[in-house]
Amino acid sequence: MSQKAKKKKSKLRKVSFKDKDWYTIISPKSFNFKPIGEIIGMENNIIDRTVETLLYDFTNKYEDISLKLKFKVVQVNLESKQAKSIFLGHTYTNDYVRSLIGRGSSKIQTIMNLTTKDDYVFRLTIICTTIKRARSSQQIIIRKIMREILKEFAQTLNHEKFITGMIYSEFSNQILRIAKTIYPLSNCSVIKCKLISVPEGGEDKVYIAQDEDFEVVEVEVKRSRKSDIKRTERINVKKLTRPKTYHKKKEEAKPVVDTSPKEVSE
Repeated sequence: MSQKAKKKKSKLRKVSFKDKDWYTIISPKSFNFKPIGEIIGMENNIIDRTVETLLYDFTNKYEDISLKLKFKVVQVNLESKQAKSIFLGHTYTNDYVRSLIGRGSSKIQTIMNLTTKDDYVFRLTIICTTIKRARSSQQIIIRKIMREILKEFAQTLNHEKFITGMIYSEFSNQILRIAKTIYPLSNCSVIKCKLISVPEGGEDKVYIAQDEDFEVVEVEVKRSRKSDIKRTERINVKKLTRPKTYHKKKEEAKPVVDTSPKEVSE
């Protein structure tokens, strides 16, 4: 190594542990600014870091333990030692997704990019699972219902309200309400979401979500005879479920033995 390289190397100051500070990561508005956790580092090193957590940490419900959330640090406050974050996406665990699809059922999946009212672009992966195998014409109509409902929500909601409806199953419930009239469904979930792009200056703005309930979306569906099912089958979903079978051994017929005392004739 030359002397010049040694001099340059000696000038570089090593970062010690004392130079770093602990910062509390704050979640966005859609998660009520709840602290996610703490991270150590310097101001320049913390920005653009990603953190993963579970929805269970926000709701304390065991049913939400399979949903993973991902956040990204975008702003650091040196005085309060807090780091502001934005929502990057979510995904369900693989074992949960596999548990949704049973034998003999149909998996109806669609992937689409949606632009919210404030120009945030999300890529969503949605699946619906049927109780039994559905026809191809029924799957096409159900997939169309999924796409139309999500497009309607994206056009009328900002990104914070859109995240709330996506994470807390509001969109899934509205899809399930209409799609089950085509064929009985066992589940509908937005299994994956990813933030594709953010508008210019969008990270510095704060979009406050309205506390009002979501509007009920209606979709006009042109049903054909092949895609529609009987009204009795639509209402009585139990008829399409598999009955539980119990294998019991048949008891073999045993000969009846008369044990009563017999009279002895003289």
